[in-house]
Amino acid sequence: MASDDVVIYDGDGYPPLRQFLKEHGIRHVILTGYNTDMCVRGTTAGFANLRPDFNVFLVGDATIATSPGNATPAYATNAAVSFAALELLITQASWIKPLPKGS
Repeated sequence: MASDDVVIYDGDGYPPLRQFLKEHGIRHVILTGYNTDMCVRGTTAGFANLRPDFNVFLVGDATIATSPGNATPAYATNAAVSFAALELLITQASWIKPLPKGS
């Protein structure tokens, strides 16, 4: 871990994360990850918490979901991303471009 890394533990709840992001002028959050239907949605840094305070984008092709009732994670991922689309904006990795330095 680098000296300027920030760690906010899930057990501390959402308020410390919200405070940190707001203090640093963060308005947009891009989410990726494993278990879209659980972790990416429902943890401290999940979109269920972030969405009321920030513009949240889920990178649909950089996430995966699992469900024992599906033959492949692709089915669970499609369902999880589709349900997430009811609450937030979905993007793709190829659509995300970094700002030029100094912007």
